[in-house]
Amino acid sequence: MSAEKNTRAKKSKVAAYLIEKSNLVKLVIFTGLFSLVFVNLYKPFSSDRWIDISSTQYFLYSCVIVFIGIAVIAISRYIMNLFVRKYSLNNVEYAIWVILELVILSGFYTLYVLWIRSDLQFWSLEDIVIVFRDININTFLVVFFPYLISWLYFAYDDKNKTIRELEKRGVVRNGPSVLHFNDEKGGQRLSVAFESVIYIESADNYIEINYLLHDKIEKFMLRNSMKRTELELFDTAIQRCHRSYMVNFEHVISMHKHAEDFMLELDVPDCKRIPVSKTYTKKATQAFTHFGSRRSFALHEVTYKGNA
Repeated sequence: MSAEKNTRAKKSKVAAYLIEKSNLVKLVIFTGLFSLVFVNLYKPFSSDRWIDISSTQYFLYSCVIVFIGIAVIAISRYIMNLFVRKYSLNNVEYAIWVILELVILSGFYTLYVLWIRSDLQFWSLEDIVIVFRDININTFLVVFFPYLISWLYFAYDDKNKTIRELEKRGVVRNGPSVLHFNDEKGGQRLSVAFESVIYIESADNYIEINYLLHDKIEKFMLRNSMKRTELELFDTAIQRCHRSYMVNFEHVISMHKHAEDFMLELDVPDCKRIPVSKTYTKKATQAFTHFGSRRSFALHEVTYKGNA
């Protein structure tokens, strides 16, 4: 079980908004502007005194240096864009990619400092190590903060886009009549009545949507992440109950403990029981209490009208 969890964690894909082409361009532009302002305000290593130049000359000189650094990032992100077209990129690989960008930039600026400063020896290992260490700190400050700000903005913007898309399609939170499932690129692949969806199961880089069709369970495989799907359905009766499962709690008729874990029993014939992990026990209980009671009220209303 532990090995399976490690394998799934390793395969966890990086958020789509981090590798979208438009966002990569925005990241490069914002990082360049931030770096230019930072260098001219902070003047790391008292770089304005390395050579006898005016403030205007320093600004122009810093523009060239920042442009070269941004060119390195732009090339890196261009290669990343080509890479993700053919292969997937997980969180660990993305983090390594960013670290390598910082290391390459630090190496470039180390060579630049050793070349321009007369008090340093270009072939001195001691000077190289000291300058590279200090440059790494400043590169981290110059590059990582605009990266972090960009990531937060992209996440916020992606969430808003998802909400707007749902509203545009007429999928109202708390009570959508029809669900439109998209793949990881935003292409619509399946539309199904909300009440027909039974549960969703993750399968590596795919999700399996189980829904009712003529009283039989149909399965539809879709390339997307469970995390993104959970975000799109965050305020509906379809809630996460396990690392690998989301369940339409309007179909849940009981939640009982089996061995160490809880299991969900659904009102669909021949449907397997859905496990509830300890992490999601509280959330599943709340969802069952809320949506289960709403379902009971609806059934009671139908029965009352029928008897009338």
